[in-house]
Amino acid sequence: MKRIVKRLGIFIVSILVIFIISGIHLDIPRDELESRYAKGLSQFLDLPDGTRIHFRDEGLPEKPTIVLLHGFNGSLFNFERLVPFLIKDFRLISLDLPGFGLTGATPIADYSTEAFIDTVTLLTKELGIEKFSIAGNSMGGGVAWRYALKYPTKIESLILLSSSGVVTEEDLKRFEDRKNKSPIVWKLMSSGILKKFLNFYTPKFFATQGLKASVYDQDLATKEYAMQFHDLVLLEGSRSAILSMSIGSRSRVYGPEVLSDISAPTLVIHGQEDNIINYESSLVFKDNIDVVEIKIYPLVGHLPMYEAPQRTAHDVKVFFRSLKLD
Repeated sequence: MKRIVKRLGIFIVSILVIFIISGIHLDIPRDELESRYAKGLSQFLDLPDGTRIHFRDEGLPEKPTIVLLHGFNGSLFNFERLVPFLIKDFRLISLDLPGFGLTGATPIADYSTEAFIDTVTLLTKELGIEKFSIAGNSMGGGVAWRYALKYPTKIESLILLSSSGVVTEEDLKRFEDRKNKSPIVWKLMSSGILKKFLNFYTPKFFATQGLKASVYDQDLATKEYAMQFHDLVLLEGSRSAILSMSIGSRSRVYGPEVLSDISAPTLVIHGQEDNIINYESSLVFKDNIDVVEIKIYPLVGHLPMYEAPQRTAHDVKVFFRSLKLD
């Protein structure tokens, strides 16, 4: 009996060791990932401080410009399914924010919302764009509406896609109630001890589980798309950058009253089945922004531009026509 227990213990330990080792990945050199993913219209803006911003400039220069901002742990690739439905009607500028995608870690290691806002300003200035609309998903939505607050004369309209927003007491309660549905890696990131371990331990199931938690239709949580997320996180320096960011603490926390200062006409789109940010949190935009339209998509999760690109594009174009910006 003791021999059986001993063998069982050795077997369990062996499986655990294999499990841990299989999840350990070294950083991938920038050149390798750029050659793999920086295709098509991908470009880079090299800043004096050594930061290398990955972006795409697509569509028609004479049409209204929309700047597209991805969410936490995302990249401009999150908009690839949406772009074809908008490309004939707009100029589309998408970018990887510092710490993410093919931009990755930056020499100054500033991954605050203010740094993201400054990145948008630098890029649009470089491209000679003075006025534009700004659209953001999740964290990118939080950057977008804060940009509209800071630079109201630059922003023609605001588009929020399952956006992070202001914090109310109801939001805090909903966050606690839904915490168990968050991707595993987000939970682990809250542990200081595990953060150091996660600089090396990045198993592929983190990306797979995170994508499955983000979309309602599980057929859209493809292995190829999940592996793209996984590869980009392994860009040299990116894991350290991402782990240095505590979700929700990259910027000042605002109450609902600040939204009344947003002068840009706003379109809010949110998936009703969003497991990351409850769709009801978007109602605060409707209640506080002067000119606002809200769309709640049934059977859609946290990534409406990926899950329902055609419907999202249609609503964006109708919104622009109503404002006579097209």
